[in-house]
Amino acid sequence: MIYLDSSALVKRYLEEAGSNTVRSVITSADAIATSKLSFPEMLSAFMRKRRAGEIGSKSLYAVIHKFETDWYRFFIIEFHDELLPKVKALIEKHLLKPADAVHLSSALWLKETTRGDLTFVTSDSNILKAAQEENLHVLNPLDGQERK
Repeated sequence: MIYLDSSALVKRYLEEAGSNTVRSVITSADAIATSKLSFPEMLSAFMRKRRAGEIGSKSLYAVIHKFETDWYRFFIIEFHDELLPKVKALIEKHLLKPADAVHLSSALWLKETTRGDLTFVTSDSNILKAAQEENLHVLNPLDGQERK
């Protein structure tokens, strides 16, 4: 299973460094998981690109439509109470932003729950480091390197 945080997932929809890697990972994955938090994060990223003039209105709505269509194919991790102790522990242990702690706790919860292989995909170096320290397989789409 592949878990994508929003820094990686956005690369499926917008052309950025690492987009080819993310698209390849998604194509070959058995299942794609992400946190429900990704929904507003992705919409916010799309709108920032539009406001910055990096994509036009027509492209914006096409990207949003594709994302919303894909959303129902993803395994979505709810922000449920079981995650709260994990979020707290991760924030205490690592220098993480709140959203990053939610993504990482969601991935850890999923791995524990399914007892299967999981690769955490992110292009954020801070959460990448924390995920490695939490013994997750990680993939940084910016360099295409999977690490254990």
